[in-house]
Amino acid sequence: MEGINLVTISLVVVAVYSIRRYIIIYHTLTDIPTVGSSGFVSTYWGIFDHLKNANGLLEQGTPIPSSRFTRPSDGNYTLVVTARLADAKKASDDELSAQFGTNDVLQAEFTLGPEVAWDPLPCHHNFSWTSHSLQLQNHIPLTEDWIEVPAMEVLMKMVSRISNRMIVGLPLCHNQEFLDINVKYTTQVITSSVLLRMFPKFLRPFAAKVVCTTQGSYRRLRKIAEPMLQERLDNDEQFGKSYAGRPNDLISWLLEFAQGSQRSIRDLCVRILAANFGALHTTTVTLTHILFDLATNPQYIDPLRAEIEKITDEHGWSKASLQKMKKLDSLMKESSRMWGILAITSSRLVMKAFTFSNGQVIPPGYLINFTARAIHWDEANFEDPHEFKPFRFSNMRDKEGQEVFHSFVTLEPDFVPFGIPNRHACPGRFFAATEIKGILAHLITTYDFKFEDDKRPKNIQIAEAISPSPTAKLLFRKRRI
Repeated sequence: MEGINLVTISLVVVAVYSIRRYIIIYHTLTDIPTVGSSGFVSTYWGIFDHLKNANGLLEQGTPIPSSRFTRPSDGNYTLVVTARLADAKKASDDELSAQFGTNDVLQAEFTLGPEVAWDPLPCHHNFSWTSHSLQLQNHIPLTEDWIEVPAMEVLMKMVSRISNRMIVGLPLCHNQEFLDINVKYTTQVITSSVLLRMFPKFLRPFAAKVVCTTQGSYRRLRKIAEPMLQERLDNDEQFGKSYAGRPNDLISWLLEFAQGSQRSIRDLCVRILAANFGALHTTTVTLTHILFDLATNPQYIDPLRAEIEKITDEHGWSKASLQKMKKLDSLMKESSRMWGILAITSSRLVMKAFTFSNGQVIPPGYLINFTARAIHWDEANFEDPHEFKPFRFSNMRDKEGQEVFHSFVTLEPDFVPFGIPNRHACPGRFFAATEIKGILAHLITTYDFKFEDDKRPKNIQIAEAISPSPTAKLLFRKRRI
């Protein structure tokens, strides 16, 4: 009987909570059109509909100045805004919180850990670039005949090694078990966050114990990384933070600011995993999109090779050389404009009642997103927005007075993969841009590549996430001159 009573009480609590949430939602944003399900029961069906049809919902809502639709959560609504970036740009963190918004989307307290969610550490981005980091032939053999390569899988391994050269340095960045843990971790975070958002908020701490699979990765990574981290901590304690030979990597940068428990092995391991999550998935998806675009538009490869070789012949391979490659930079930006990694951008949690410039008041507790795709495909922003034009932005930069604008990392209101152009825009975009550009420059000048049938595989979309086909294969061979 006690078991039955416990089940009954649990069901009553969930029912009361659900009804209360529905009433609050129904009475607070009734003047904003709803895209997708809006009934008491159908709202919960809409959770699953959103997973497979988020892009369709966004397209339905795009003509509306502001719209709301169900997302995978506790029957709540996400407010999707198709304009008014300037309003959010000017908002204070006390009104629209980027930290709370991002933590809500990723369920960061449970997936990444409370250290990352609520106690972020600053770090600088003083890194160098050398072609020695790439070791392309370890990933794609240099052969005379065409060979089949699982593109996204191989690029992920390549990005993982290069990124960890900057995160943990040598020799750990060459440890395959360490790299595999971090690659797996990125998938675990994404999967766990999606599943957790399907539970009511008050149940998530309990659901996380079952749903989150990231703790296993933490334990495995700690076993490998702890000796190195302890040595780094001991060296800093004994010699200070400026001793000769101190590695220039993320660990050193973090230790410059870390205090108290932030200098623990657990804290550092959690931050290594979080850094890999931020670096690996987004960079790999972006890089794969670009290669797929080039493979289906091979007429643009020769102009890119000419630019790369001219610059490297004159200046060698360096970070400064990569920054001079305007056509390559433009290709990266155009591919991101066309596809991106998300159909939305800049999650913000409303902390206190916020009023948009059109008079619309949004009560606290709502998550606001902005429609990246609607911005990127708007004819008011770009000529022929649905057409892939890889040199669109380099042509803009060729105009007098525009040389320093329209780059991949430039924050602009019509290009928002890195977020709204304000203080919360992605700080890792400079490292990602250098990494992507370096990999692309070497692949383009070293290999020929194509699809077997010359057709770009269809993208995969789950909720707002946009990914190139993870199983698609590219054909590679040694470049024929």
